[in-house]
Amino acid sequence: MTNQVFVDDILHAFESDGNLHLVLGIVNGNVDEAGNDLRASVTTLIIPNSRASIFKNSLEKAVTILLAPVDATETNEVLEPPKDKVEFLGQGIRLPK
Repeated sequence: MTNQVFVDDILHAFESDGNLHLVLGIVNGNVDEAGNDLRASVTTLIIPNSRASIFKNSLEKAVTILLAPVDATETNEVLEPPKDKVEFLGQGIRLPK
């Protein structure tokens, strides 16, 4: 199965039955009474605990290679995409049958 799912936030993270569960979501365009963005859950990423560190390392490498550093104090900054197409080819998660 190959589906593309857009996410922009981790809404909830927890461990259960030897797996790390990351509930991923998006800003849905609505705001609460205080003007804060409301988010909607779109998918849950489930990673075996034994692979979580490897997944984290691969994600950090991909983000470091593909994106320019972002100043945490800046908001709504538009970054120019790299001139050359850069790609990170991770090892993937392969589980024995």
